[in-house]
Amino acid sequence: MKGPTANHDVTRYSWKSGFSTYGKDGFALAESDRFERCWHCPKGLGEGTFRRVEIREGFELWIADCLFRQEAYFSFDDNPSLFLFGFCLSGHSEAVVGCRKKMPLEFYGEQQYLMYINEPGGIGQVKAGTPLRSVTVVISPERLFSYFEDDIALLPPVVRQIVEKKGEDIFLRIKNITPAMHVALRQIVDCPYRGVTRKLFFESRSLELIAYQLKQLSVSGPPPARRPHVMHPGDRDRIEFARNLLLRNLDAPPNLNKLAEVTGMSHPKLNRCFRQMFGTTVFQYLKHERLKQARLMIEGQGLTVTETAYSVGYSSLSHFAKAYKHHFGISPGADFRRKRSC
Repeated sequence: MKGPTANHDVTRYSWKSGFSTYGKDGFALAESDRFERCWHCPKGLGEGTFRRVEIREGFELWIADCLFRQEAYFSFDDNPSLFLFGFCLSGHSEAVVGCRKKMPLEFYGEQQYLMYINEPGGIGQVKAGTPLRSVTVVISPERLFSYFEDDIALLPPVVRQIVEKKGEDIFLRIKNITPAMHVALRQIVDCPYRGVTRKLFFESRSLELIAYQLKQLSVSGPPPARRPHVMHPGDRDRIEFARNLLLRNLDAPPNLNKLAEVTGMSHPKLNRCFRQMFGTTVFQYLKHERLKQARLMIEGQGLTVTETAYSVGYSSLSHFAKAYKHHFGISPGADFRRKRSC
């Protein structure tokens, strides 16, 4: 991760007081009540919001929806020991966390991660130009333990060791977001409730997301220790070019042969590097982006299901409907009707 230069402001996040920016403009606290606060991004940096919901002591929910015009840097200096159950719906961010033991991190859209940090401190960088949309459940080991106090043996071994203070100082596991997770995430983002009902709703959906990740960890176990492959900067540029080419042509994307040709890569290398950067193959990435764009069209532009399917490159309505329901947990027709009834 490239560090900030003299031309970059660093936004400091404090666990106790929230955001502050070293510079002329900072994040503005726009809304606040007993358990929920919302900060607006300064206009010079971009647009959007960070929302923090305190569900219980040591149990919070973060919802980010921002678009930065320039690379944004955030420092974290006073965080306690935490589990982060994170879900990156879109965007690209990097970070270095830890004090004694430093761990580099990199997250892309459609990725979920389970992370534990025992050492406070670190700095993160969010890339410009791509909307950052994420949901993060932040919970202390003590609070997580309280939900399993009588059944601690049911926790995955690596998590049990952490809450019993026998595990690693930093732990990270990254996977792709599942369709079931998408349903819960959409319900969190679109939550219509207010007051204590809203708080209870957030708690139930947050626990549901925690359960999904713990179940995966129980099945798969901790990731094997291996040395990550370091990608050449030129290959990174080629993969970014390939991704942007796909995004500009969702309705008629280049096939894998053409994509390999324009990037100067072989098919296996193209897919390997694409998976390393975005956590998925070229085909799966294209499918996810088509479906994300389809939902935006149905919800934001009011297009019919047929218009939407053809606009994102589907020639078969049945294939589109099946893929849409598998990805979001709701059929495109039902999503269309739901939006029109709001």
